[in-house]
Amino acid sequence: MKASVQAMAAAMKGINDLALKGEIVVFGSTYMAGFPLYELVNRCRLESAVYNRSIAGLTLDDAVEIVQTCVIELRPSKLFLALGEEDEADPDAIKKYAALVAHIRAKLPACRLYLICLPGESSYAARFNQHIQTLCDGCKVSSIEFVSPPLPESALAKVRFKQLSSFFRSKPLKMPDAFALAEL
Repeated sequence: MKASVQAMAAAMKGINDLALKGEIVVFGSTYMAGFPLYELVNRCRLESAVYNRSIAGLTLDDAVEIVQTCVIELRPSKLFLALGEEDEADPDAIKKYAALVAHIRAKLPACRLYLICLPGESSYAARFNQHIQTLCDGCKVSSIEFVSPPLPESALAKVRFKQLSSFFRSKPLKMPDAFALAEL
């Protein structure tokens, strides 16, 4: 495991005592680590706390090592998993991803799991995303495929957050909340 990943995982373990249990966790690699999640969450009225436990450069091998610390200890009610982008060179990436999902489901049986598809149109992303679909049961495990209109990154982040935030909610959207989202 890279030292930077190890250091970030240790830092996250240190702040887990401050986090509320049973809330929402995002666990991913580079894209979600750089995603302006907290800035966008702070502009919306959500019923639940959202914790980003994503780490730049996180591979599936690394994720297996730190999932207990970064995710399972928080006992999330909803988990958004955004992994696989760092594993294109690994011929076993799909098997490792499936094993990680199975492990999470075994440890967190009440958790609603959302598997975020890889962005892009490479053959690797297409194969990986197709496999993600096979892991979904429509009940406890669903997939999210980000929309990818041709926009600058800041505008694209807002579009993708609007898509994610609809899954963050546990109650129907109220009119003030809809206006807050529309202002993004």
